[in-house]
Amino acid sequence: MSAKIEQLVAMRLNTYFKQQPVTPALTELKMELATDLNEAANDKERSGLDPEAAVAEAFSDFGDINELIKQVNAENGATEKVHRHQITVDEDGIAIDSGKMLKIDADGISINNGTIKADANGLKVGRWTVDANGINEQEDTTEQESSAGLQAFDLAGEYRERLPLVNERRVAVADLISLTIRYQTAMIKVLPTQETTDELIVREFMNYNNPAYQAQVSRHGGNLQIVQGKVPFLIPLRVHVQILVPAQFTGDLSLASRAGNVLVGGLQRLATVALNVTSGSVRVAGLSVTSMTSDLTSGTMTIDHVQIAEQLGLMVKSGRVRLTAVTAASYVASAASGSITGQQLRGGGRWAAKSGSIKLAFAAVTGDTDLIANSGAIKVVMPVSASYRYELESQSGRVVAPRNARVDRQADGYQTGQVGATGTYLIHGRARSGNIHLS
Repeated sequence: MSAKIEQLVAMRLNTYFKQQPVTPALTELKMELATDLNEAANDKERSGLDPEAAVAEAFSDFGDINELIKQVNAENGATEKVHRHQITVDEDGIAIDSGKMLKIDADGISINNGTIKADANGLKVGRWTVDANGINEQEDTTEQESSAGLQAFDLAGEYRERLPLVNERRVAVADLISLTIRYQTAMIKVLPTQETTDELIVREFMNYNNPAYQAQVSRHGGNLQIVQGKVPFLIPLRVHVQILVPAQFTGDLSLASRAGNVLVGGLQRLATVALNVTSGSVRVAGLSVTSMTSDLTSGTMTIDHVQIAEQLGLMVKSGRVRLTAVTAASYVASAASGSITGQQLRGGGRWAAKSGSIKLAFAAVTGDTDLIANSGAIKVVMPVSASYRYELESQSGRVVAPRNARVDRQADGYQTGQVGATGTYLIHGRARSGNIHLS
């Protein structure tokens, strides 16, 4: 670090803060700004600028510091202690901790990732709704949605961003076998390139231009890693990143996000996709892949119009997953105090609910299917023309078989039978204290 640059940065910052109250929030903000601006100015000095020019350009790139000070004062007050929450107010609405604690937007109000939600449909608390019809357990809409028709996905507008472009990197995909993406808090889009190129393109859009905030892009053999840069504590940094993948890339994709929105769409030749999302929302659309796994905690995920040649693995913990028009040779899905809903599904496999709920509507069943409910609930709607055998058993819950079934054996909490003439596949349902409904 250059002592000259540190002195110049400190002098400039003092002019912004000299008329401000001495509060914990502003003190911490000033320290954070000093660190970031020193890093940016030193980088510019190493590129050939003299110290005065390097500092001036670092301040110019960063943006309006007076506006930032006003925002921090508005959020924390003139005398209060710093609240350890990130508050974002923008054209999309109001969010606390990236919407995890509170989110207010055009869709309504959501508290604690939708545990309490108010919108045009009424008030939702857990699985209960309060609306014009009174207080009721949340209705099952799987059958309604499956017959309502599907809207094709459209990614055309996803390439447009409202924030300034501050960073672009290009990497050749020749001999590249895997792509690893790691972000703490950002809006991430992984999309096909719109130009004819053999390069993967990383574009970062931010409301503050500081090289320290930009992603670290590195290649180790056949693996390309994209890792988010520094995330400031008080500075309300907004990051939108586009990772544009050329059609010839046939490797593996691994993406981890702690908070923010994620979109993976339009890619047709990926081998495997592995998603790990702690909170936020995820949309996977228009993919054709060999296999896919997703680990979701306290967030929401939609998967629509996706073709998976082998296995789709889903692990949901207090989150919500919705699948639409998804085909997989095999599903391995579990929900722990979360929910999985699906419509127009094709495939077979294993679905388990532990104090969560699973509600599915199949367009085609292509393999044996296991339904396991601990203290959760499972409801499955089969195609009208499907022919299958079933075995349903429950220790203290309830099992409901199809009305048109031919019953073979029936006892307390146990029933076997067949629907249709051939009975090609077996639907096996087991419930401990939950309910299983097959229709």
